[in-house]
Amino acid sequence: MRKPTFLLPIILALPLAACFDAELSLDFPGEDRAEATMVMIASPDFYALATSTGEAFCEGEESMREDGRHLCTETKGGTIDEVMNDPDVGTGLVIERRDGGLLYVAIDLGDLTDDIAPAEEDGGDEMIAMMREAFEGHSITLNISGAEIIETNGTVSADGTTATYGIPLAIALDGGGDLPETFNVLLRPGG
Repeated sequence: MRKPTFLLPIILALPLAACFDAELSLDFPGEDRAEATMVMIASPDFYALATSTGEAFCEGEESMREDGRHLCTETKGGTIDEVMNDPDVGTGLVIERRDGGLLYVAIDLGDLTDDIAPAEEDGGDEMIAMMREAFEGHSITLNISGAEIIETNGTVSADGTTATYGIPLAIALDGGGDLPETFNVLLRPGG
């Protein structure tokens, strides 16, 4: 999956600022409908760093919480094929139609974590230690929802409509560690 565009400047500045949380949600409200929502929650320090060059923090909808954290929300929707062909969403994402009107969805976790882990030549142990401290308690959360979750390697919500997989940023820093190759969900679409 191509990293959501709002994550790219963040990844480049991670060792320099307090951290962020990110959430990607894929909803399948109908047999051939999909909606992707990407939310980044940035600390006040990170927001200040990200906007210090005069560039906008967000291409989507921007808001601020009472605690000073800034949210950037981007939503894309349409038919499943339109969402799959969107370069900000579809790369690294597999959606297959299965018998009985079911959908199989897989998100490549390695692709999601590859750009977070620094290359060896990017500062060594000291930089990794700084990043690990900044990442503590922060994560990337993936949500996939429909009318019913049939099977998943994630966690199913109490109402059985959403599968969730959380990736602590410290694990992403280590190149994905013990993460499975993909976050998989078999679901029945609908609302």
